[in-house]
Parts: sequence; C-alpha cells; structure tokens
Amino acid sequence: MKSKHLIILACVVIILGIIYAVQRKDSGNTAPSGPRELVPASFSSDGLADIKFKGKDGAVTLKQTPSGWVVAERHDYPADTAKLREFFIKLCDARIAQELPLTAQQAEELSLTPEKAVTVTMSAGDAKDAHTFLFGSEHTRGGSAVANSPYGGMMSGGGRYIRLADGRNALVQETFPEVGTVAADWLNKEFFRISDLRHAVLKRGGKTEWELETKDGSLALKGAIPANREADDAKISSLKNAYSWIRFTDVADPKAAPAKTGMDMAPELTLTDSDDLVYTIRPGAGADGKYFLRVSVAWKGAAKRTPPAGEKAEDKAKLDAEFAKTVKERQEKAARLEKMLAPWTFEVGKDVYESSTPSRDAFLKDKPKKAEESAAPAASGK
Repeated sequence: MKSKHLIILACVVIILGIIYAVQRKDSGNTAPSGPRELVPASFSSDGLADIKFKGKDGAVTLKQTPSGWVVAERHDYPADTAKLREFFIKLCDARIAQELPLTAQQAEELSLTPEKAVTVTMSAGDAKDAHTFLFGSEHTRGGSAVANSPYGGMMSGGGRYIRLADGRNALVQETFPEVGTVAADWLNKEFFRISDLRHAVLKRGGKTEWELETKDGSLALKGAIPANREADDAKISSLKNAYSWIRFTDVADPKAAPAKTGMDMAPELTLTDSDDLVYTIRPGAGADGKYFLRVSVAWKGAAKRTPPAGEKAEDKAKLDAEFAKTVKERQEKAARLEKMLAPWTFEVGKDVYESSTPSRDAFLKDKPKKAEESAAPAASGK
C-alpha cells in the first residue's frame, strides 16, 4: 500500500474516533464519577427510625419499633419485613451502571422530579441524617438499539432511573419493584388457615342457625332434613375452602364504629379443627360495601390423655410425654394466633363473607326426581 493511502486511512481512523468520543459524551453514557454504590458501605437498616415512600398516589411510613417494623398509615399494624428486607438488600447490592447529566426536561421525562418520582426518605431520627432518593421510571430492555439515547441504554437488561442522595442522576440495573406507596401492600399478610375443619356452628343473636359435624370422615349438616331435599356437598365445601387458604386485603381502624365494619350486626361463626383449635369468627358487611371479620382463637382440647385398659406402664410414660408435648404445642399456637389476630378487624373478600354466613336452607338442594316421576307428566300429556 502506498504511503499516501496509509496517511488517508490514518486520518479516517482519527476522525471516526473523534466522532465516537463526541457521541459518547453527548449520549450521557458516562462512567460513574463518584462512588458506584447507592448507599455508603457503613449503611445499616438497624439504625433507621423510619422509611417513607411518597408518590403521586399517596404515602407510606414504615416505623421501626422495639417489636419490629410497622405501617404508620395502618395504625401501626406489622409491616412486611421480608419485602422490606429485600428492598434493603437490593439497595446495598445495586451499583450505578451509568451516570446521567440530565437537563430539567430530561429529568421530568424520566420521572426524576418530586412531582413524578417515588421519593424514598430513610431517617435515623434526625432530619440531617436522612438519606433521600428519587425513584423514577423503569428502564426497559433495549441493548444496542438505544445505545445513543440520552438516557442510557448500554445495559442488556432492565433497570431504573434514580436520583441519589448526593444529587447524581443514575441508571441502575435493578428495577426495585418493592418501591410503592400503597399502604395495604406493605402489611404483613401472615394470617391463619383451617386445613382440617371438623365442626362449624353459626349463631345469630345467640341462637344456633345451623351446625356442621364430622360424620364418617366428612362434614355433614346436623338436624332433620325434609324428605324432598338433601345436603348440598358443594355448599359445605365452599365453607371449608373459604378458610383453608384465607387471605385478607387490609385492616380497619381499631377505633372504627361497629356499624362501619358491620360488627354491630355480625353473626358468630365457630370453627373447630382437628387439633381442637377453636376459631370464633365474626363476619360483617361494612357500611361502605366492604367486608370484614374479627377472629379469636383458643385451644379447647383434652388436657390429659385417657390410657386404654391394660396399657403397659413403660408405654404409658412414653405416650403421656408425647401427649403433653402435643398439648403444649397446640396451646402455644392458639396463644400466638390470638395475640396476632384478636386486636384487629380484617378486610376480606366478599366470597369469604358469603361462605361464612349462609342460611341453613342454603346447605340444602332438591333431590333429583326419579325416572318414573320425570316420565309421568310426559305420559299424562298424550
């Protein structure tokens, strides 16, 4: 190759290099000029007094108390610590992928303004010790197709735009789905469930309306049934299913008037499982179209074992010890559930309320007509 051609080629390479450098500079895809961590290495959630999430849809304040994290907007109901722990872990582990020198307009487009972002403020009790972050829009998977975007785009996966506590705008390869301002979403949703229902009674005004008892291994409706009707097993199953994996969606104000939650007119539903745990439930239809229930739990089993005739002494000692251990475990479970559930009124789905409050007649259905009975009207019409 002639020297003239080599000089031209070298010039082209230099020009292309300059163009690439300018594009890199203009695109804002700059390497972090400060620390790549979102929080200092010394950060610890143990020293926090509270964490606040504030956005256009509302605000949530999680407070750390001696008994654990609680949701202030839900009357200090226990918070979902697993979700909060996941947020803290991601906050500590995440690293800045790109720093973004944004204009005011660009920041607004990425929801990195107080009016559009979810503002997260973590405080140790003193305002000057607070760390404030703005969580903006999510960064969708783009790759090289958006490599020249002023908002970044060199990452192969998703991420989120964040304004850090020190004021830098950054793109982080973590979406932080935990960040949210709906108070009910931060509640600890641990609840109860009755996996082996053995007995059920519904009372209204102190009078028994219906009773289900275990017969031949299945729940059956107690009492006389009209000759032309029979028990509807599907209706009985709906009660069992409602409580085998029950969930709540929110909690009511403990000071709410009974008429607001329907507790003033609520019947009493008593459910007993195979471990002799008795759940006394009051399902109510609230004045605002929502449904609620209150729960109390107690263990009402036999405290002592009755040995069979002729049981050997060595067998009796072993079986008595096993029985006493089981009784203690069930009593402790009842006490734990009572402490967790009894102080609160829980909002539940309409299906739970309707499955808990049927009339006795709802457990019955018409018997299918016999073949000759069905054919009789047709024959008489000839």
